[in-house]
Amino acid sequence: MTFSVQQIKFDCFSYIKEFGARMEDWTIGMAEDPEQAMFDTLGIDRDRDIWLWKPAMTPVAARTVVDFMVGRYRLDPAPGFGPARAGRCVFMYRRSAHPA
Repeated sequence: MTFSVQQIKFDCFSYIKEFGARMEDWTIGMAEDPEQAMFDTLGIDRDRDIWLWKPAMTPVAARTVVDFMVGRYRLDPAPGFGPARAGRCVFMYRRSAHPA
């Protein structure tokens, strides 16, 4: 199942609203394998941290979401998985819940 750009944006905003924090407390990225990116590479704790990932229809659609959230709402791009990265899945996590 894939999601539209608007649905992914809505889900991101819903998470931010539900779990609180400022927009600047969230990190967003894109990857072909978001589970590997978040849990193996970035060290997000699957059980303790607040995170989500959604597959977009194309890498261009994923990039559109990441560019929008970074440019307009000041979310930080994930190290190594920011707007220049290819991949059709968007992932987001709350940094305040994730040790640096």
